[in-house]
Amino acid sequence: MRMEGLKTATASAGILQEPAVQAALLDLHSTLKFRDLWCSLQRLFETVAPHDTLVMSVNYLDWRHESSKWRLSSANSRRPHDEETNRMVAGLGSAFFQPFLDARPGIRVYRHSQIVEDPRQITRTPYYRNCMAANGWRYSAHLLLWSGNHIETSVALRRHRSQGDFSDHEMEALSATHPHLEVALRRIRVFEEERQRRRLLERFYRGRPGAVVYLDWEMRVVYASEDAVETFAQLNFGSKASRHLAPRAVFALPAGIEAACAELRDAWMSNSIDRAAGESLAKAVIEAEGIEALVTMRPEKRGTLTKPVFEIRLRAAERQPLPALRPLHDLSPGERGLADLVCRGMSNKQIAAELGKTEGTVKAQLSGVFRKLGVDSRSRLILAMR
Repeated sequence: MRMEGLKTATASAGILQEPAVQAALLDLHSTLKFRDLWCSLQRLFETVAPHDTLVMSVNYLDWRHESSKWRLSSANSRRPHDEETNRMVAGLGSAFFQPFLDARPGIRVYRHSQIVEDPRQITRTPYYRNCMAANGWRYSAHLLLWSGNHIETSVALRRHRSQGDFSDHEMEALSATHPHLEVALRRIRVFEEERQRRRLLERFYRGRPGAVVYLDWEMRVVYASEDAVETFAQLNFGSKASRHLAPRAVFALPAGIEAACAELRDAWMSNSIDRAAGESLAKAVIEAEGIEALVTMRPEKRGTLTKPVFEIRLRAAERQPLPALRPLHDLSPGERGLADLVCRGMSNKQIAAELGKTEGTVKAQLSGVFRKLGVDSRSRLILAMR
């Protein structure tokens, strides 16, 4: 067994020494942007395992959260993934792939033909009939990168019948590329996260000073101003007790704000918003001690690997009270519906699509709502409505 493993490792090393593969790997490790990395990967996989279609999925959780991934098709794919194919894969992929993956946590590469005991039965499965056969594909190979117990990135190579199944030699080649892809993605993620932090701080210093906190996707603090740290201590322990505490020593997210972040994160993971458009979601929270909080989830418009961050802005309601509001019954039913969509975190573009109107019409009607309620921003409207 040990000798067999040594032979496999030697064969894999030999594959990587081929000039074309070496050139592709060198290009891969020189990239600092995700789009450049994706172009390099296309050249690499065209060299080590010729295919009909190449698809890469990133920010991937599992088949139960299919909508949370970005799926990219190779420029050379005969049948690139379109929205209809994506929906079909999402609908039928769970029953086909997930049991196999659940039984093999951490598996790096596998062939389509390994998923069922009798490969001849694959053609009878709904996934094969509706997804594979419908696009002229017969075989596929998959390369997976895991983060803990879930898949973070996957690469799928598909072939039509005349190309034949992926050989053991080609599977060894794919396996040999795995650590290179893992290192390259980790490097890109670090660079993107650093750029994201820099943009957050630039946004903060350009904008209004005061109590603001930025959290990453896991709700870890990226930045917290001194005012925010002191305000959180006040929220968590009360005004009187907080005066005798070192705010940073007792720093913790108030439960209401943490719950608001979790709710926005769940919305992003669902099909209810367009992640590719980089739309922000906002939720107002009225905390104790007269403190108002506006929690905004901000997806990156650039950079595919970084997940959204949370921006939390705080203010003392007693020092900055909301203006006196006219009764909400001054709003027409249509205006109340429009205000409700704003409170759900939808942008003007999303509201226009929801209501079948133009963005200009939505903007004009929203200005009327602002005027009737005596507010001057979406965040003030959200606080007023809540």
